[in-house]
Amino acid sequence: MNAKEYMSGVFDRASGTYERVGVPFFGPVAAELVRRAAPGPGDHVLDAGCGTGASLVPAAQAVGPTGRVVGLDLAPGMVAAAAAEIDRHGLSQATVLLGDAEQAEELLPGERFDIVLAGMMLYFLPDPLAAVRSLAGLLKPGGRLAASLLVRSSPAEAELLGLVEQALRPYTSGAGSAPFQHTLGGPEEMTRLFEEGGLSGIACADVTFDVAIGAEQVWDWLWSAARRASLESIPESLRAEAREALEASLPRDGFVLERTVRYATGQL
Repeated sequence: MNAKEYMSGVFDRASGTYERVGVPFFGPVAAELVRRAAPGPGDHVLDAGCGTGASLVPAAQAVGPTGRVVGLDLAPGMVAAAAAEIDRHGLSQATVLLGDAEQAEELLPGERFDIVLAGMMLYFLPDPLAAVRSLAGLLKPGGRLAASLLVRSSPAEAELLGLVEQALRPYTSGAGSAPFQHTLGGPEEMTRLFEEGGLSGIACADVTFDVAIGAEQVWDWLWSAARRASLESIPESLRAEAREALEASLPRDGFVLERTVRYATGQL
């Protein structure tokens, strides 16, 4: 199993609780990505790695009935969740497909987009540069690629993840770690990635989101997205015990996590 297939499986299994555990983060991050990409009425938008539709829905609302938004995701559960969101909002201009965004040219032959969104996904890929080149190749002349990445955690999050690792050490190793293939840490690295991918006019900006989380929410939060990859080795027969041990180790007043997201935009 390659890295993409592995992460597809992780997110497929997380799709039922993704952004549904009372700890909002991906929704606000996605809304900011769409704001920075600035789709307008009639635009065609590709949402690469669309997840449950956090970017897809506001993008479809922005392009209106004369536009078109296509979401792509490798995880069947995420595709099903995004399709349900499209139906719930009555967005006839939006659709979602199961597939690899880097193979979108094969899935959508001849189609080009005014905007391509890549929200919180480049660091999961084995070759981010190949991905950027592929996504940039789907743009119309003058089109824009907009990406987001979690780049910095606060001391509060480091403290929380340290407590998680310590409490769950008897049950699994590396508890709470995220399975990133690449860190893509500094703005210079993101700028270089976009430039080598064929884009110009690169702009990077960091935005910090405050995420409040209670002790009783931490276990579900860890399981609801990529960090579940480090917990799935816990035998099912021990998961209730592991959760109890974790919650007993955490302060009752919870945490406020300052999570910094880097947004990068570039033009073909």
